[in-house]
This record gives sequence, structure tokens and C-alpha cells, in this order.
Amino acid sequence: MLHELLEAKNYSFGEPWQLTSESLSAVVPILQNSFKDREYLVAQEVSTDKISVIDSGQIGKLRVKMADVDRPVFIRAGTIFKGQGTQSRAVGMGTFLDPAKESLVDVFCVHASHGISASSHFSLESDIAPRKVEDALTSPTKNQSKVWAAAIIRKYRAPINSCPACHSTRLLQSYDADLVCVGCGQVVPAVSEQNRFMNSVHASTNRFGDNLVANLREMNEFNQRIDEMLSKVPADLKNQVGTVMLDSKGVYGLEVFDHPDSWRAFSKSIVRNYADVLARERAGEGLFALKVERIPGAIKEFLGKAESLSKNSVFKNKLSETWALSGKLIGEFSMLNDDFIHLILKRNSVTVDS
Repeated sequence: MLHELLEAKNYSFGEPWQLTSESLSAVVPILQNSFKDREYLVAQEVSTDKISVIDSGQIGKLRVKMADVDRPVFIRAGTIFKGQGTQSRAVGMGTFLDPAKESLVDVFCVHASHGISASSHFSLESDIAPRKVEDALTSPTKNQSKVWAAAIIRKYRAPINSCPACHSTRLLQSYDADLVCVGCGQVVPAVSEQNRFMNSVHASTNRFGDNLVANLREMNEFNQRIDEMLSKVPADLKNQVGTVMLDSKGVYGLEVFDHPDSWRAFSKSIVRNYADVLARERAGEGLFALKVERIPGAIKEFLGKAESLSKNSVFKNKLSETWALSGKLIGEFSMLNDDFIHLILKRNSVTVDS
């Protein structure tokens, strides 16, 4: 699959999209020239009455069973299951489920202060985990403590309704509670817990805690004011199967599926995951600009690094297998019946300058 992307065999890259002419970030859609019928579904396409997710009583396992589903079901890494009377969980690797039998799915808790309740049920969230949490979930050194640390936010958002630099009211909230101005890229940091009263007598009482689902929902509700901007990001083009995200350092990461229908199930959530990068990456007074003509070379260089990554099998059953990738880049890819299904690749922040 990497070879096909590198050689542009059956894949092509669409026109780069930037928020403004001064943006140092860009989104490049990945398009597929031809594709065959899918032999699977993604979990978000299965109706709620056909899938049952139950707490096993173990923090790292969920019981999942399906009814009247005739194809394997793919659960993307970062998929969130909201607990009903038990702690919410998130999936740490791409997983294929056999629809004919009950499966035990490996998960991580994303609500540390909530107790566990065996046999409680879960609902599937439409949004995937934010970047910070997803990176912890898919890290080669992942563990429960790291996932908890990524999910928690010990900050307050001061009651700011406009940008202090340009006075725009088009503000975007990141998962870390910072506000980013869509108008000029200015970042308004969240107020830390210990300094909230010193910095703002009227600091918001809406404290973000360790509940990933609640934190993510509050962020998305706040960001409805910039939905117009997000709707312009190329996420659902004809035959689109993925996207490449670039920032001022080069390619930040990419994600690609084998079929447009699979990509479409996640596209809006994935784009929202990078909205703060798109908004804050600016050149400053237009003195510099992202050189669009260099983007194809940057993508090719990024993909070239992937060919030398270490590969470790992290999930396997009779039909499928998922491998974790590590090295200068990190990520994972999943196969079903020896066919490529899904790839996530990101820059490894530890080695970005090496």
C-alpha cells in the first residue's frame, strides 16, 4: 500500500487546502482511482440495535457481540465507548470483529475517577479520541497511566468571547482548553488551576476533569461557532479515502482507508482533530508562506521513511491482523484477508528533529 502511494498507483493527491494565504499548515486529500466492494463494515455503520457492548468487569476488556451482521466489523483505534453507569473506554488499536461470535476487545479507561461496573452497557461515540489521547492510545509504549494522563485536563477556560489581538469572535477551543483565533491564529492559553484566580477573578467554573467524553463534548459544542470554517476543509470529496496534514515542520501525519465509505465514517471527526493546527499555524504579517509546490516532495519523503519502520503485530484473528509501526514515524496498519484496509502514520515527536 505504501508503494502504491509513493508511486501514485491507484492513488492520487488532491489540491492542498489552506485556511488563509498566510497559513503554514495545509490539508491534502488522498483520492483513490478505483476500488472494489468492501468485505467489512466499520462500527459506526452498524445500527445500535445490532451491536451490544458490555463491561467485562476488567478495565482492559469489553465484550462485544452483534446480531444480523453478515460481515466483519472494523473498530478504528481511538474509537470511544461511553459507559452507562461505568467508566468510558477507548480502543487502542485497529480491531476486526467476527460478527458470528462474541469478542473480547482490548480497551483503555478514559474516565479515571469513575468506578467500573461489570455487565453495564456502552454506547458508541461518533467522534474519535482527540489527537493527544489518540497518540497515547497508539504509542508503542502505551499503558493505562499514559492514557489517563492524556485524557485529563487540569485547566479552566477564562470567559473570553473575542480575540485580544484582532477582536474576532471566531474562536476555536482545543482539547487542552486553549482558545485559538480563526481570524489571526492568536493562541489564548487556558488558565491553569493554581493561577485561575490570579489571572481572572471571573474565571470559568466549568472545570475540565478526567472525563474524556464530557471534555470532548464541551469542546465540540464550543466549536460549533466555527463549523463554517471546518465545512470548507476537503474531507468528503468524490473518491476520497484519506487526508494528509502538513504543518510548518512538514508532514504531520496521514490517514487512509481502502474505500471512500470507510473514510466517510470518520472524515469529519478526523478533520476536527486537526482544526487547532489549521487555525494557529500562521506566517506572521505574510512575510513567509507555505510553498505549495514543495508539498508533493514532502509527502514522498514522509512515505519513504515509513518503509524502514519497525513492525509489531498487535492484533490478530483468523481473518485479520494489525501491526504497530515505530521509528522516525509511528502509526499502525490493518489488513483483512491479506488486503490493506487502513493506515495511520504520524511524525514521531521524539525524533522529529533527528
